[in-house]
Amino acid sequence: MAQRQGVTLAREFCLVYALLIAYATLHPFTGWHGTGLSPFAWLESWPARVLPFDLWLNVAAYVPLGLLIVWATFPWLRIAGAGLLAVAAGLALSCALESLQSYLPSRTPSLADLAANGAGALLGALLGAVMIVWFGGGRLIAMGRRWFDAAPGSTRALILAALWLSGLLFPESILFGHGSVLAYVGPVSGYPFTPAEFVRVETAVTAASLFAAGSLGMCALRPSAPRLVLVVVFCVGACAVRALSQAILFPPEHAWAWLTPGALRGLGAGVVGLMLTVALPRPMRLALIAITVTFATVVVNLAPPNPYYLSTVQVLNPGRFLNFNGLTQLVSAAWPFLVVLYIPFALVGGQREA
Repeated sequence: MAQRQGVTLAREFCLVYALLIAYATLHPFTGWHGTGLSPFAWLESWPARVLPFDLWLNVAAYVPLGLLIVWATFPWLRIAGAGLLAVAAGLALSCALESLQSYLPSRTPSLADLAANGAGALLGALLGAVMIVWFGGGRLIAMGRRWFDAAPGSTRALILAALWLSGLLFPESILFGHGSVLAYVGPVSGYPFTPAEFVRVETAVTAASLFAAGSLGMCALRPSAPRLVLVVVFCVGACAVRALSQAILFPPEHAWAWLTPGALRGLGAGVVGLMLTVALPRPMRLALIAITVTFATVVVNLAPPNPYYLSTVQVLNPGRFLNFNGLTQLVSAAWPFLVVLYIPFALVGGQREA
């Protein structure tokens, strides 16, 4: 039973991650047309120019996929078999997506990208195998069974928490301000907050969003899990992801521009809120998640641009991260709506289990 739960968790994460790779590879999904050539013509020659940065990016993108495939198939397959499957599946996915890029004028399929993706899947498979051997396979699964709830919806709660973290890679105007749909539906005239009022707005949004995401993670935890420790790890991880995004997309002097007065206060309030509610029952926690997500999403879409962030955004140059930013923007915008869809199913699942 424990092995099945571990495989199911890894399998669902693997499926979500593969879909995210597909979106990033085929973004922006416009201008589809045939070239008159075979969609596999790119396999016949190595590109004349290969940028080292692009190679490393393609390697890094497929490392988690290889790792997740190994975890999703072990112990059904032996470690060697799981590793071979991970590499083969990574290469197959990459080949299919590169071939589809032949029909997109803004994308260029490349044999070098396929090789880099395969190398990433191989590295991920090796990392997954090493972790299984290091933790003893069964001990890792047993630890997961002690920490994570097997109730229906727990895996999806973890996936939503992970998507919240990945959405932080998009440079939102408000820290943790997921749910902005203005880029898709057009601008909305909001209340003209003064800078002092905006500090309070950002404090509220940051705290509400952090509380909702952290609470989703806790929905999947058993009482025996070290909840307070995991809350701190989650919050530190959120700040690390945001700092990583800022460091990659902006000049070094703007790497910590997201630590505005409102953001700092919101971080503190969100951490305190999570710690005070660490022992809440699941139905009450889901209700609070629905309230905080709805509140944060409404405010994010009505608030004007962050006055502390405007000067920083002016120096943003996504460049080679343009397609990656399209993916993270989609995740950030869709996250609250995915949570709202998840909550009724989680409540029904909890009632059935009870």
